[in-house]
Amino acid sequence: MKKFILQIIFINIILSGNVYSEEIILKCKHAFYKYVNDGQKVFTYSTSIKKKNDWHEWPKTKVQDDNKDFLIFTDAESIIDGYEVTEKFNKIQWKGGTATNGSMTVDFKNKTRKTKATSNGKPYNASEKCKLTK
Repeated sequence: MKKFILQIIFINIILSGNVYSEEIILKCKHAFYKYVNDGQKVFTYSTSIKKKNDWHEWPKTKVQDDNKDFLIFTDAESIIDGYEVTEKFNKIQWKGGTATNGSMTVDFKNKTRKTKATSNGKPYNASEKCKLTK
């Protein structure tokens, strides 16, 4: 009987070993940003305020099915450092214009978003506090 109970406890420990998951959603002025850590990998997403349930992978490092409705071209890289996610780009072209030589950082711990780039030929800087949502 003791052996049976020990086997049940052992199986429970093995099955519940990697159930760590964390999700943070921030609402900024024009977009929502989502941070998901499943215990093995971090995934980040974005959606516009107008399309609350239409999430796409963010940072946008390539044109793909979930962003091809607005993104035309991207030359960007993604840097995830803890809760700070940065998109650095040489050029991003979307249906509303082009941004060059810039970066955008969303800090999920400090709830901030910072952007610096040249957008449609003009310097663009933004820094804002975002709100935690559920």
